Amino acid sequence: SIGFVGTGTMSSAIVRGLATLEQPPRAIVVSPRNAQKAAALAAEFPQLVTVAKDNQAVLDGSEIVFIGVLPTITEETCRALQFKPSHTVVSLVSTAPLDGLRGWCAPVPSESVVRAIPLPPVAKHKGATILTPPHELVVSIFDSLGTAVPVPTEEVMRKMMPVTGLMGQFYAMQRATQAWVQGQGVPAEDAAKYVGAIFHCVTYDTAEAGVDTFDHLVKEQTPGGINEQVVRELTEAGMYTALSDSLDGILARIEGRPAVNKRKRPYESDEAVQ
Repeated sequence: SIGFVGTGTMSSAIVRGLATLEQPPRAIVVSPRNAQKAAALAAEFPQLVTVAKDNQAVLDGSEIVFIGVLPTITEETCRALQFKPSHTVVSLVSTAPLDGLRGWCAPVPSESVVRAIPLPPVAKHKGATILTPPHELVVSIFDSLGTAVPVPTEEVMRKMMPVTGLMGQFYAMQRATQAWVQGQGVPAEDAAKYVGAIFHCVTYDTAEAGVDTFDHLVKEQTPGGINEQVVRELTEAGMYTALSDSLDGILARIEGRPAVNKRKRPYESDEAVQ
């Protein structure tokens, strides 16, 4: 069985993903801290999800324990619980280091304490999750919810975490595109449907990307064609340099250090992207 200490947005997404697998866990136990979300999950999956009376009851009824509480109370929450050596602990708290988690969750073996950074589409088995260390059972869980990317160290994970900050940019680009299409007189419903479908379908070529996948796809654009034109013009406008600058800034924020000077000056505001 699998337990969740904390039933926030990400924990709820994982629960929904697990509960809708062809072979779901035999039981899912959630903590009552967020009573409304916990009750909603139990009502949605009454044969599978139960709400524990407290956090300790979650541990007592689970072999695998997900920790999904606020960073400010992670240590306090974990230290108040009695873990067993047989537990596997998966922390969803992006800022909690492994060294700290291993101490707070003792006597769980160090190799059975895992950090994971999933994304909400795990609810639909379309997630992308980086995790460390590469614990076989935890990897298999997140592979069943999309794609698991196990990495050897926290340092590697930290360097990859800024990419999760690109979701908003991805949506903003679609919003700007929709606004432009509507500006050409296309009905809003048609514009939204087509833009969403276009962005969705082109990502299929990169779902299982290799080292050179993105480079090959960019180079495949017909010279002088419309796709090549957009890439060239956005490159000249400094879009990809600005993107790199933003990722640098996010990494600096994660590592708690000052950001480096940006190489690209901010663009002027545009109604399409505000």
